[in-house]
Amino acid sequence: MALLGTQGSRGLSHPRVDRHAGVPAGTTSFYFRTRKALLLAIGNRITELDVADLSLMAELGHDEAGGYSGTLGLAQLVMLSGTEPYLTRTRARFEIVLSARQDPELDETFRNYGIRFYALARDVIAQWYDDPDVPDSVIEERAVTVLTFISGVMTSFVNGYSVVSDAAHLDRLIRQILQSSDLA
Repeated sequence: MALLGTQGSRGLSHPRVDRHAGVPAGTTSFYFRTRKALLLAIGNRITELDVADLSLMAELGHDEAGGYSGTLGLAQLVMLSGTEPYLTRTRARFEIVLSARQDPELDETFRNYGIRFYALARDVIAQWYDDPDVPDSVIEERAVTVLTFISGVMTSFVNGYSVVSDAAHLDRLIRQILQSSDLA
C-alpha cells in the first residue's frame, strides 16, 4: 500500500514490493501471482483499514465532548485523510479506484467503503437537521452534495494542495452547503 501511495501504479511491481518490504526476491510473486492479485490484496487491505476507521469514527461520533461528532467530526475525518500516514493510504485508494474502473472485481472491493462512508455522512447530516419535518429526499440530496464536495477536497490532498486549511474551515464549508436553500 505504501509503495502504491507514494510511487503510483506505475511504481508498483512485484520486485519493487519485495525490495520495499525487505523480503527475498520472488516473495510477492509467490503470494500474489499477478498484478491484478496484488492490486486486489492492496484494495482489500485499504478497505479493511478504512472500514475500521469509519467504525471508530461512528462510535466516537456519539460522544459530543470528544470533538468527533456532527459535521466537525466528519470534517476531522476528511482532514485526517490529507495528513500522513493517512495521506499515503488516500493516494493508494485513488490509484486503485482508477484501476477499478476497468476491473469489476477490484471495483467491488471499494463498494463497502463507499457505502459505509455515505452512511456515516448521511447520519451526520440527518443529525445536523434534527427535524422530523425535513424530508428524506432533502437529506439524501444534501448527503450527495456534501460527499461530492468532500471528494473534491480529498482530490486536492492527493494532488498535493489542500483547498481547505483545517477541520474548522472544512466544517464551515459543509455547514454552508447544508444551510443552502438552493438545494431540494
